[in-house]
Amino acid sequence: MEHELLACLGGGTGVTQFTEPQMRPPQEAHSLLLRATQGCTYNKCSFCYVSRGYPFMAVTDTELSLEAERARPFFSPDTPIYLTGSNPLALPFARLASWIAVLRTSFPRFSRLSMQARIGDIALKSDGELSMLARLGLNHLYIGTENGNNMVLSLMNKGHTAEDIVRELTRLDGAGITYTNFYILGMGGKGRGIESGLATARMFNRVHPKRITTTGLTIFPDTPLQDMVLEGSFTEANEREKIEELRAFLSELDVDTFYDGIHYLNPLNFRLRVRDGEARKEVLREIDEILSTMCDEELELMVGRRHMHSL
Repeated sequence: MEHELLACLGGGTGVTQFTEPQMRPPQEAHSLLLRATQGCTYNKCSFCYVSRGYPFMAVTDTELSLEAERARPFFSPDTPIYLTGSNPLALPFARLASWIAVLRTSFPRFSRLSMQARIGDIALKSDGELSMLARLGLNHLYIGTENGNNMVLSLMNKGHTAEDIVRELTRLDGAGITYTNFYILGMGGKGRGIESGLATARMFNRVHPKRITTTGLTIFPDTPLQDMVLEGSFTEANEREKIEELRAFLSELDVDTFYDGIHYLNPLNFRLRVRDGEARKEVLREIDEILSTMCDEELELMVGRRHMHSL
């Protein structure tokens, strides 16, 4: 079915002008993926290579309609839909509302509509616009919050502070839009893991994420972060420090959410409901055992981050 669908989507619309590879969160594995945007309106995060070199562009209503109609025979009317792109929410409210109307024509009962967003994208929308998008059917966002330590956010040129994160996520709570937050272990570099873990947990304790998903910082080629490493202004945290940061984070986190650490860039892979006390005790016990029984070299080999060159 996937090969047939890809063949159907392969030509005839403006989306063929997109050259950026299509990506999705692991949680959207069974969703209908529709191309919405290419590139990133910000594109300044020090660690990120994903959208570099790709000009920002967005599909028209007609192009999105053609995509959706070509996919319609392969998906049920209530399918979850994920609009791909680094930050489609950056587009004006009117464009997003029009897209949702287009999707309702092909999939009138879609069960979920989700996309990626930056904190700055949320700030561009009024409370009324966010609430209206939720009523129309935009019910989930994936947000690159990355860290709760302001020094680390500044170091990685994220363009927002922890206070900005709390303010904008609180607005999403009020609008009725759920969200998944991304958190990058090791983003502060050597010696800043535990303080980052604690700060990030305390930040998330103030809001209501549906899910928190982690990855481990990886130095990808052709990024400002790689230049920082080469010039000596950034020293990468080793895997032990990343795991210690994860332990501090999970120990301090108390919000009613789901922790999803299944991405392959994580130093360790765990999934748990945060307020399940027994599950959390078991995870912390496993982390402690790994830290006490494995040497640094074994931890580095277990993850193999030096051999990772892309997402």
